[in-house]
Amino acid sequence: MINFHGKKINFFQKCIDYTEILPKKSWFKNFEELWTPSEEIALKELRNFIRDRINSYSDGRNFPNILGTSKLSPFIKHGQIHVETIWNECIKTKTIGTSKFLAEIGWREFNHTLINHFPHMTKNNYSKKFDKFPWEKNVKFLTAWKKGMTGYPIVDAGMRELYATGWMHNRVRMIVGSFLVKHLLINWKEGEKYFRNCLLDYCKASNIGGWQWVAGCGADAAPYFRIFNPILQGEKFDKEGKYVKKWVPELKNISIKFIHKPWELKDENNFKLGKDYPFPLVKHEEARVKALNAFKKI
Repeated sequence: MINFHGKKINFFQKCIDYTEILPKKSWFKNFEELWTPSEEIALKELRNFIRDRINSYSDGRNFPNILGTSKLSPFIKHGQIHVETIWNECIKTKTIGTSKFLAEIGWREFNHTLINHFPHMTKNNYSKKFDKFPWEKNVKFLTAWKKGMTGYPIVDAGMRELYATGWMHNRVRMIVGSFLVKHLLINWKEGEKYFRNCLLDYCKASNIGGWQWVAGCGADAAPYFRIFNPILQGEKFDKEGKYVKKWVPELKNISIKFIHKPWELKDENNFKLGKDYPFPLVKHEEARVKALNAFKKI
């Protein structure tokens, strides 16, 4: 409100009402219960991580059913804490876990360096030979992957955690990424775009770098023949199926023996595959062979 020669003029009468730009569905309400975006909370989380978890970080970071990571990435993304602050606090604790954690911080900076020196990789493959890779367009498979309905429990658990919380465990990010590009042969750009739209900790450099790493087309990328077996990954890092049962509740009564391969179950607890939970989109062994043949073409 400004007064011009005794006449008051309000320049804000035609401003947009903030309620008009909120989503029609209150899907974000759950985030408000899970995350408190403030510098105070970020520093508290850092102190708790250093005190309680950093010493066991090397191993703990691999198990999605426990709190073994720092979960600081959303705070870094939104400016509540700086990586330099994290670094300076962590170097006060000299352990193997600390070294591993700081190495991960280093990877984040490395990815930023990559997109600065090789800006073409923000939209295309770092490795140009992948421009000729025979990706497949399959809307049905892509939609099932996004919704966590692939028929592979560890993959589906990760995708549902992402949609519900805006975050996904790092080990599981690699599993679901590998599944999309190597089991389904869908372009990594589709996965990068979906993560971009869902992640609270979305970082352009880390997201692009991570997806190109898992696809094999990035700098220092995973070798083309490294294809994560979602069954073995689940059995190794979610042995008792606690993570799967949390995010895929339709499998909560399935025994540990079959929790990561429910298609081998024979009518246990009135569970019916195809009705209560989907059949696998692809068979791992067949998908692996198909992926290896596709990679040989380039």
